[in-house]
Amino acid sequence: MDAAALKLDLIRWLTQLQDEVILKKINELKESNEEVPELSPEQIEELDRRLEKYQRGEMEFFSWESVKERIKSTGKNEG
Repeated sequence: MDAAALKLDLIRWLTQLQDEVILKKINELKESNEEVPELSPEQIEELDRRLEKYQRGEMEFFSWESVKERIKSTGKNEG
């Protein structure tokens, strides 16, 4: 689903939503999103470096399941 379709889907859902607790949480999320700090030059440089590495096909990706297993096994080895 592209961004425009996702927005429309969320708008339809929000217009039908009656749960005040959920609406307040969504509003908190919106307000917290407005305060996103700017990236430092060092952070931008690091993101650019990682993007170039990705575009060259030099990045290695793992499934969420394999990452969880690796974390679990690391924790067992340290204790």
